[in-house]
Amino acid sequence: MLFLGLGLGGTAFFLVKTGLEASLEAQGKAQTLYLARQLEEHLLLNDLYAVFRQLESLEGEGVLGFVLDPKGEVLVHTFPGGFPLNLKTLIGRFRFQGEVYRLYRSPIGDGSVGALALAFPETPLRQKLAHLLVLGAWWALGVTALAFLLVSRAADQFLKPLEALVQGVRAWQEGRERPLPDPGGELRVLHQALVAYRERVKRREQELSTLNQVAEAVNRAETPEGVLQNALEALARSGLFRCGEAWLGEVRVGKVLCPYRDEEVCPLKRGEPKTTYHTLELTEARLLLDTEAPQAFLEAIKAPIEAGLHRARYTQALKERAQERSQLLKALIQAQEAERARLARDLHDQIGQILTGIDLGLKAVKEGRVEAVPALQELVRSAIQDVRHLSRSLRPSALDTLGLEAALKRMAEEFQERTGIRVNPLCRLKGRLPETHETALYRVVQEALTNVARHAKAKQVSVVLQQEEGEINLVVEDDGQGFPPEAQPGLGILGMRERIELLGGRFQVESLPGLGTTLYARIPLKEVKT
Repeated sequence: MLFLGLGLGGTAFFLVKTGLEASLEAQGKAQTLYLARQLEEHLLLNDLYAVFRQLESLEGEGVLGFVLDPKGEVLVHTFPGGFPLNLKTLIGRFRFQGEVYRLYRSPIGDGSVGALALAFPETPLRQKLAHLLVLGAWWALGVTALAFLLVSRAADQFLKPLEALVQGVRAWQEGRERPLPDPGGELRVLHQALVAYRERVKRREQELSTLNQVAEAVNRAETPEGVLQNALEALARSGLFRCGEAWLGEVRVGKVLCPYRDEEVCPLKRGEPKTTYHTLELTEARLLLDTEAPQAFLEAIKAPIEAGLHRARYTQALKERAQERSQLLKALIQAQEAERARLARDLHDQIGQILTGIDLGLKAVKEGRVEAVPALQELVRSAIQDVRHLSRSLRPSALDTLGLEAALKRMAEEFQERTGIRVNPLCRLKGRLPETHETALYRVVQEALTNVARHAKAKQVSVVLQQEEGEINLVVEDDGQGFPPEAQPGLGILGMRERIELLGGRFQVESLPGLGTTLYARIPLKEVKT
């Protein structure tokens, strides 16, 4: 009976050991694949520090890891004392610093980004098996002591329940759900451990599935509101959340699974304290969730949602810029045609009439009427003045001959005489600037003063242009009526921004109703190739 007890205990030990090893194998592969998906974005961004932090977070579980690039070179590892080079191609078990590990690999992306390898220690498995071995030893001794009286009962209490446990573990290995019967007695410890382990595995699988669903859902959205709403709906389908709200700034953009018809009695609405209510703070957004999911899982959910928000905002900004550029191009074409029409009209109405008068005067002189010469000279002087005026309207000569500072001062004087608005120019330049910079700054100040005359109702304007190390700073400030921050920029502002950004600079406008408007522009002295 002793040998029989040892044989049965060994058989049970072997079966459970096989089941635990298979579960560990499945967990290792799943965790490696999950982490590989998480690291893909960091590697694409070449953020090796974030990759190291991800691997370092596994050290609490005793897990070591390393990441290889597509050429097989080690990018990041968490092996203390240096990386063993023989692990680059090793698969399976190995010994490191007196500990036995199991190595699992997974490609990152389709393998073109690199590969991830995680080494899981066998110590937890050995501890469980040792505990099981102790239970088996006690069980064998009990069988020996009570064999003569309780053979039938012992078989019922140990062999059948143990077989049921084994069959349940095998069903789990095959992916089938099968409840484990409670054997009672000493085997209850093993039963509870197996059930708890299975629940943890199921929970982890559900969490991984939820993360994948959230990532897929947010990638389908094109706006920040859509990202948050899709994320809420994906979380609702997972079954891990009872109620949730999505807020973008101070505006609620989504709500799912709320059991309250009257929102005023909703705990989320009232902000009642409860341990299952969690707030996920995102960039300019937040999610309010009623769930019992662990905090680590909630933090993991933030990553794909943040990525989706960033992508949606970037896409939205690109669409807005494209629309602005289209409007600006249309306005530029219209302005160009209007300018051509004005020039044609001025040439016809002014220069054309003067030249006609000169032609008549020359005919009079040819006929011997000398008294027509003074009038002829006056017509020539008038033609010269009109041509100069047209030339200055196209491009100020002072900008080419005297430079930006003199051209701005002359513009300020003419603007003040024409509008009655006082202009205070202050220029601190160390010399001539590149032609592209002078032209852009001149046109920006010109457009800014034009906007002041049309819209600001200001009494005075300050124009400050100064050269600092490596860049030119421009500030145009008026004391006019201003405008609200949410107002859409006009074509004039869009044109100014386009000029500054084409030179690699930065452009900003600040205004509040009743407090005037301030324009800031910074341009690097080094020209940008476009």
